[in-house]
Amino acid sequence: MNRKFKVIVADDEKLIAENIARKITRINDRFEVSAVAGTGLEAWDLCMDMLPDVVFSDIKMPELDGIGLIERLHARFPDVLTVIVSGYNDFSYARAAIQYGVTDYLLKPVNPDELAQVLSQMERMLLSRAGELQPGRGASPAEIVDSVIGYLRDHYGSQIDFSAIASSQYVSASYLSRIFHDRVGVSPIRFLTDLRMQNARKLLADTDLSVRDVAERVGYTDPFYFSKAFKAAAGVNPTQFREQRS
Repeated sequence: MNRKFKVIVADDEKLIAENIARKITRINDRFEVSAVAGTGLEAWDLCMDMLPDVVFSDIKMPELDGIGLIERLHARFPDVLTVIVSGYNDFSYARAAIQYGVTDYLLKPVNPDELAQVLSQMERMLLSRAGELQPGRGASPAEIVDSVIGYLRDHYGSQIDFSAIASSQYVSASYLSRIFHDRVGVSPIRFLTDLRMQNARKLLADTDLSVRDVAERVGYTDPFYFSKAFKAAAGVNPTQFREQRS
């Protein structure tokens, strides 16, 4: 029997909310709309009671707007997937929610094909968490982590986008971070920083490259920030480290 995922839709225009709810259940029957809320505060109370898997939220709502609702969800229930549904005039404002890990944005009126893509993406994420679907095209969580480690070792000198890496594995960034920490003992970002510092030490000790060049070789475009990060890791700045090795 297919696992069902609980959904809450929040929009102060009842007809729009009910239309979105109907489209969700018609397009993907794994998603069941448990409730429709007319305000952000009502949606928050429903989330506290029902613990949904997914929340679709408008931006402009009375009592508590969509950004405020998603901010609360991110702090209290970080595993709840959230989707902003907005009009054209609100879309740039909707980007403020990216810091709270929104899964996607949809414009009103909601396009069925775009909604289907978003639902499919969330289905993969939720099934991966539940262990019902092997993430990363058939790979186990351990295999995903090992693959990410290999990628970081090969590309630590480039700009790293962990959200893009997670998407390539069909999992959320928060899920990737969790399984990575469980297997390695540190977060992906901490692993990357340690890897960069390890290679920076080698370059400083074994080459005559300038500090700026070393910074660029290990993935830092700002040499000042690199020096600050290096000192936090090594206890001395890059120049002092090199002098101690000479």
